[in-house]
Amino acid sequence: MLTPRTTFALAALLAATSLAGCAAPVVLGAAASAGYVGLQNRPAKQVAADTEVKVRVKDNLTQANFSYLTDIGIDVFYGDVLLTGVVPSNREGERVLDLVRRTPGVKKVYNEIFVGSAYPTSQKAKDAWISTQIQPRLLGAKDAYPLNYLITVVNNHVYIMGDTGTQGEKDHVIHILRTTRGVQQVHDYLIVNGSDAADTRANAVRSDSLQPSVQTESLPPMN
Repeated sequence: MLTPRTTFALAALLAATSLAGCAAPVVLGAAASAGYVGLQNRPAKQVAADTEVKVRVKDNLTQANFSYLTDIGIDVFYGDVLLTGVVPSNREGERVLDLVRRTPGVKKVYNEIFVGSAYPTSQKAKDAWISTQIQPRLLGAKDAYPLNYLITVVNNHVYIMGDTGTQGEKDHVIHILRTTRGVQQVHDYLIVNGSDAADTRANAVRSDSLQPSVQTESLPPMN
């Protein structure tokens, strides 16, 4: 019999095998959420609704001919959209935000986009390396349920969105992320037991302000 933890292990293994060729930002949990909807805290109808919103957002950005679309991460949870990644200028970032805000089904937009001239391959590799450290640590935690989390890594920053059953689970998950080697900062968009996002997301940012590029710390050589 498959449990939430064993099914996540299978999904994590599949994600890890394709990690070297994936586009940045580096996203954890996508394979699990697609294949094991019934094991999440979110009702299946809500997962379907969030997936539909994500598809609409991607379609809008694709139709706008953004050449850097692969450098933009999109997570949707209960209609709230978290944007991560890198855009070349503030003007382009504002275009992205405007399109996302006008997408049907979007309730709130949380902006965590960096503005920079490029998202180099070397940094993408570092972010991928960090993600491979996070996966087994969450899987090994007794009170963590990774199928309920959407995690993205950009510029050594970790962004987490999703639902935890208790405040203790949330605190433990955030601690795991913060103490993972190479992580510079954790941006918390978790809600607790389905409570209102506005009351529990500690690091929500205004959707009309873009974040500056940051200097990334060096990581040890990847094995």
